[in-house]
Amino acid sequence: MRRSPRQPQDLGGAVVVDDQTLAEATARVEALIPGFGEGLARLQRMASEPIELELLSEPAQRRMLPVVHPALMENNLARKGVWSTDPDRGRQEYTYTTEDLVGSLTIEYSLGQLSTSDMELVAWVMGRWRRDQQTVSFTLREYARACGVSWHGKLPERLKTALHRIDRTRFTGRVWEQKTRKFVTTHFGIVDKVQIVERKDSFDGPALEPGTVTITLSSFVVEQLLAQQFVRLDWRMMRNALTTPLARRLYVFLRSQEGFKGGTLYEITIDHRLIETLGSKDRSNPRRFRGKLVKAGEEIVSADPRFELITIRAGRERNAYILHVRRRAA
Repeated sequence: MRRSPRQPQDLGGAVVVDDQTLAEATARVEALIPGFGEGLARLQRMASEPIELELLSEPAQRRMLPVVHPALMENNLARKGVWSTDPDRGRQEYTYTTEDLVGSLTIEYSLGQLSTSDMELVAWVMGRWRRDQQTVSFTLREYARACGVSWHGKLPERLKTALHRIDRTRFTGRVWEQKTRKFVTTHFGIVDKVQIVERKDSFDGPALEPGTVTITLSSFVVEQLLAQQFVRLDWRMMRNALTTPLARRLYVFLRSQEGFKGGTLYEITIDHRLIETLGSKDRSNPRRFRGKLVKAGEEIVSADPRFELITIRAGRERNAYILHVRRRAA
């Protein structure tokens, strides 16, 4: 059967019409919408005209996204009073001992107390550690970029001083093992060696470019990391969302605590030992410390969805207070 030329043809879902049919359809639409035919003709002319493209010869810009390494902190360093929220730089030599039921940790500073800024540097370095190596290498500018701070002024010297201070801090751990009846004393540091390589035109001249740092972690720290005795930290949250030294110190401390009820609950008495562990100088003013602690807890809850509540409740004894932490189940 021969198909009428006025009848549209269906070709696999596409409808094809001849010129006469299109003209009649256009006339009917023109009667309803004045100017339709002129607009359709203009579109057809535009579709048939060649398209001119302007080619730009400007070179493409490559933008490298920063590589975000996880931050780690060895458990002993996270749980003990190693880091100060307000370090005393007037005293170069300082000895501090913290004790618990199974042992003690004595910290000897020879270039001043370690601060929470030093804590962040150590956590960042440990985050770059790999199981098949004991050394970690990076540039000073690389660390500044990870912290989101500009490279200028005295920043290079402050970073080098921090590395020197970390290297000169030593620990003595004493642990009594009830099952074996052994009393073990261990002397160690965070690092065994720090090497900074810089290019200079003379011995006393300024550095021509940011120095390259190679850190050899101590055998004790590496053994702890290999044994999974560390806590993973959210570097961006710690650096960007937590604004106070106490909030950052409390965050590292709480992340290292296993807690109770499957890890969803953690409580600890707020006493002089906790104040010193969190590196505060408010031992003589516990009330002020509790106020700071509440604000630090609010910062953490707002920044980290894993924490539901960090608050202070009254203890059973008179003038006793408990730090109460609730975490979401994994």
